[in-house]
Amino acid sequence: MKKALITGISGQDGSYLAELLLEKDYEVHGLVKSLNREDVEQHWRISGIIDNLSLHGCDITNNEQVVSVFSSVMPDEVYHLASNVQPRLIFEEDKNTFDINFLGTFNLLHAVKKYKDNCRLYCAGSSLMFGRVHVSPQNENTPMNPTTPYGIGKVAAHHFVRMYREAYGVYACTGILFNHESPRREDIFLPRKITKAVANIKSGKQDKLLLGDIEIKRDWAYAGDVVESMWLMLQQDIPDDFVIGSSELHSIKELLQIAFEFVDLNWQDYVVLDSGLLRNIEYVNLCADSRKAREKLGWTPKVHFKELVELMVQYDLEMVKMKK
Repeated sequence: MKKALITGISGQDGSYLAELLLEKDYEVHGLVKSLNREDVEQHWRISGIIDNLSLHGCDITNNEQVVSVFSSVMPDEVYHLASNVQPRLIFEEDKNTFDINFLGTFNLLHAVKKYKDNCRLYCAGSSLMFGRVHVSPQNENTPMNPTTPYGIGKVAAHHFVRMYREAYGVYACTGILFNHESPRREDIFLPRKITKAVANIKSGKQDKLLLGDIEIKRDWAYAGDVVESMWLMLQQDIPDDFVIGSSELHSIKELLQIAFEFVDLNWQDYVVLDSGLLRNIEYVNLCADSRKAREKLGWTPKVHFKELVELMVQYDLEMVKMKK
């Protein structure tokens, strides 16, 4: 039985990945901030599988704590998903954002090299590593031009992953992940904010939805599909980095149309545009060229954009009914 260690196991991606690895008969360990299993706010995504997991309290930026957990578990595979990506805090908490995204990766690379150099390490990257782009779509060779503490931290971590791979022979790789959503996404992220609002409006609990620029386009995939690519990356003979995304661009307006049509409403009757919600830095033309992942990993997204939006709206409708 293989042993896997997941950082950020109680997050969206971590919870889907934990389920996938349990289905594959792994012994699954996870790093969490709190070991209190009654902490619903932190553990709700893994509540259904928590009895099958071994959880460890750990600050991912603390090297001693990371080494202590790693050396006690001695995993065969590590999936580093923990990060700080709250959209409106990445500038306000710039040092903390950088530290979590860089130091966590460094600490894990150090632990693998020192205690179990045959352990395989996956690190979650981000489309924000590309930042302002001049070429679209983006692949593994596209120049990186990050413009946020989050993106800069991820690029620094990515270079350390490659350095440890080339200099020390560590099996380490980066999945450069574009936007991916699910019903387990927090509502600080726009797609979930929209689908929750649609459910509340349909149920009479909300009158309007305030949004900024609805013409912005994003590459949105389903988180449940994305975590499969993580596992596939660690099953290859030779470690490598891969861009992962749907390879399709869809606007916020399209998302609104699908979400409101699902509940037989017209989005234009409820959406109010608010210039105060416009971002100082906005990204355009961020679209994944995932051909390498399709060809070398055999990975393809199974849930497409319309299905994803409807899945999220349906979930939020059910949540509204449960709260009545």
